[in-house]
Amino acid sequence: MPSARALPYWKRDVRSVTELVQLRALAFLGLRSSAGVAPNRMLAAMACALTGPGRRTVIDDSPEAISAFRRPRPVRELPGVGAKAAATLTEYGLHTVGDVADVPQLTLQRLLGARAERALHERARGRDATVVDPAPASASISAEHRFARDELDPAQHRSTLLPLADHLGARLRHSGQIAAGLTCTVRYADHSSTRRPALHPLMEP
Repeated sequence: MPSARALPYWKRDVRSVTELVQLRALAFLGLRSSAGVAPNRMLAAMACALTGPGRRTVIDDSPEAISAFRRPRPVRELPGVGAKAAATLTEYGLHTVGDVADVPQLTLQRLLGARAERALHERARGRDATVVDPAPASASISAEHRFARDELDPAQHRSTLLPLADHLGARLRHSGQIAAGLTCTVRYADHSSTRRPALHPLMEP
């Protein structure tokens, strides 16, 4: 969790937000969660990955605390560094995030290419320009209708599907989104279901 954005969005400091989320996850779902608290999203994710269930890792918002956390970490823990890039870096003696941060940019560019070098150069110094969206668009939306009893009439099926499709279309238009696919799921009385992809929304029927 990025610490700089906790107060504007939730009116709590980041420690309080983290404690509340973990407490509710335990109380409502019975889950012991891990949490990372840091000045930006990347560092928070790195901290969370190192934290056991029911615990939290907090990185203070100071250059000294950020440097103390990131510099000793293995280079493979940096977001965006895959197995191939990690092998290349370690082959040239760059084993930690601090090693990468100290290397000239032109050296990284020769090893990984210009595009990968730019991202890695920033991340190795603990910088993350990712914007936290307080209201992200949903990855998927759904609509459903439950019949009071088993319904075998195809006409009833069609008359039910049309309003559902209208409802989904209205929600997409309201949010300014475009669907990439459409799926119809039918659930039966015995709790089994059948799922079928419908026409692609951008295709002509």
